[in-house]
Amino acid sequence: MVTTPEDLRILWDVGRVAEWESLLKAVPRSTLTQCFGYAVAMRTVEGWTPRLGLIELADKPIGLVVVMEKRAFGLARVARLHRGPLLLPAAQKPAILALVMKQLRQRYPTGPLRWTAIVPELPDTEENRALLRWAGWRQDKGPGYRTLWLDLRPDEATLRKALAQKWRNALSQAERSGLAVEVDRDGSSQLSWLTEHYLKDRAAKGFRGPSAPLLTRLRTALHRDGDILLLRACKDGEPVAGVLFLGHGQAATYQVGWTGAEGRRTRAHNLLLWRAILELKAQGRTQLDLGGLLPDQAPGVTAFKRGVGGEEVELLGVWR
Repeated sequence: MVTTPEDLRILWDVGRVAEWESLLKAVPRSTLTQCFGYAVAMRTVEGWTPRLGLIELADKPIGLVVVMEKRAFGLARVARLHRGPLLLPAAQKPAILALVMKQLRQRYPTGPLRWTAIVPELPDTEENRALLRWAGWRQDKGPGYRTLWLDLRPDEATLRKALAQKWRNALSQAERSGLAVEVDRDGSSQLSWLTEHYLKDRAAKGFRGPSAPLLTRLRTALHRDGDILLLRACKDGEPVAGVLFLGHGQAATYQVGWTGAEGRRTRAHNLLLWRAILELKAQGRTQLDLGGLLPDQAPGVTAFKRGVGGEEVELLGVWR
């Protein structure tokens, strides 16, 4: 079928949340920033107004996009799109993507009182750069966002075999160290504890990450759908490490983590991530987004994530 501009449209702020979530679940590699719960949390905590776009081709839904808007100084309209749009697998074709990005450009131009920035969920390839330039976007300076996707569909033995040898050895050490793992599936018992330690760690090391109010609001926005998974490792009754994962459709995202001195000694983080992989797999998740990779600023964390295996992806970066 030949795709024309008349065949494709983006309908804004229509439909029900259940329909939106159903469409999100049809995208294997959905992103946290494009789910409804995240949009609600950002509105409450940071004052962004989410605009939900339903992408249709020949009157049939083929994808979705969430754009966040805000007024700056009471005059300028700021628009931000992070890691979208998301298209159904059958619709992930250059011709369709080009028309979607063209329509987004038309709705969100950049000018003196219109500040727009997008990080498309597209790999950094020359073809995709040309596609965005054709649609009217201009590339900003700076590297693209890098992450690692782990396919959770293989069986447990295959996933374990795919671990790097050093990572697998550390996991075996953690399994022999006497650690007890506690699982909190709605964040009610462990989120405040993890947030406290995570914020202290963030302040000491100076890295960027979600605020405490945002983490708290994400918990209330997502827990009804079972999209909260928090695991804590304890040694002799004392917590030594914790991790938080947020689910969205078929996928989940590694959100924050913390490990103390005893947790590092016992390799608790390896054990928690492995147990989380198995838990998410049991939930029916098929993809795990391990979050941003920063080889220069955080080489240790990057090496840890790479040790799990998976597919490393670099996105196009910021376009305006």
